[in-house]
Amino acid sequence: MTLLSESLRFFGASYLIYSGIELLKIKKDSLELNVEKEDALKKGVIVNFGNPHPYVFWFSIGGPIIYRSLNTHVSATVLFILGFYIFLVGSKVVITLIVEKSKSFINSKHYFSIIRVLGIAQIIFGLTFIKMGLSSLNII
Repeated sequence: MTLLSESLRFFGASYLIYSGIELLKIKKDSLELNVEKEDALKKGVIVNFGNPHPYVFWFSIGGPIIYRSLNTHVSATVLFILGFYIFLVGSKVVITLIVEKSKSFINSKHYFSIIRVLGIAQIIFGLTFIKMGLSSLNII
């Protein structure tokens, strides 16, 4: 292993430990579910236009697929775009519905127990990665 990869391993492990500790600090009173429905659609559209991921996808993956599909048949292009957006929008609608239905769960003691278990798991994974890094450097 190179020094760069080991440095990345230690950085990632440190972040996992930090993130796990932050999860353990979360208190039930610290979470507020403020739902602001005014201009939600407008805000969502603005955020999506500012998101670079769709542009990167269409320039690097989606665009070449469409270009090649035009050589096959126009219907392949139309079906690709239609299917892509049906699944993209559909998955976001499903996620929104799940989040809407789970608001009461987020304020339950079970949710905070799960958060603490996940925090402990992150700390354990972080410590494991540090041990692996030290072993590969022949320190332990």
